[in-house]
Amino acid sequence: MTAWGIGALLAASLAGSSGSAVRPPVPAVAPAMQVESLLVAGQRLARAWARHDFDTVVAGATDLTLDLPGAPSSAPLRPDQAAVLLRGFTDGTDEISVEVQVARDVNRDRAYVEVQRVFVVRGAAGRRIQTIYFALRRQGSGYRLTEVRILS
Repeated sequence: MTAWGIGALLAASLAGSSGSAVRPPVPAVAPAMQVESLLVAGQRLARAWARHDFDTVVAGATDLTLDLPGAPSSAPLRPDQAAVLLRGFTDGTDEISVEVQVARDVNRDRAYVEVQRVFVVRGAAGRRIQTIYFALRRQGSGYRLTEVRILS
């Protein structure tokens, strides 16, 4: 006899012989946990970058390193410091497109997102292209930004 059969018999015997049908208990279903996929996290970062909303880009980061063209890699920064530096780096530019090219897990705790940035420098002719790498660490049901690396 299955566990449900035994449970139904036990419930029926406890309920007495009232003649009513007894159903086996329905197992409780835990609410689904919302998990942010790596691609969704990358798209969120790309959209925030396109708006130059660097507070959103660095939101949730604790220690963040920046590797920007023409500058040495930074020591770990607080998110507000990183946002200021990224704002300064993009000052005078207008984004044409910022799109996720690759979203890849490195291992169960780390991942990266490669984004292509197409932009113009105000007052200069022609478009420019940069590749941005966002290094991420899995945290709970989502990802936390740990590094921004930009290649020209």
